[in-house]
Amino acid sequence: MKLDPGLIIVIIAVLVFYLRLSIIQRERVRRARMQALSARKQKGKKAANTPMPSIGFAIVSHDRRDWIIAGIGAALMILGILIYTAIIPFDWARSLWWLPTALGIVAFSWGFK
Repeated sequence: MKLDPGLIIVIIAVLVFYLRLSIIQRERVRRARMQALSARKQKGKKAANTPMPSIGFAIVSHDRRDWIIAGIGAALMILGILIYTAIIPFDWARSLWWLPTALGIVAFSWGFK
């Protein structure tokens, strides 16, 4: 597999996507732990042995605008892949397939909060 600059940019965009998801999840866990700790302190010593609450892993955004941006991102990713595989024969855009793909990956990450 040949690593051209476009593929490297797409790989970096994917890494940014996963890094963003990881940061969002860590922030949620930290916030939940701080809330549980403050609740324990308010209840007194008897509640000190209660376990930490479980944290759900659903980080999908509930904002309609985020879904629209994520949908546009998914469409851009598909467009970039179709240009790369020459299913859509845009010869003038063949060398720039990575641009809609990378922008689509970044835009798709807005669907998660």
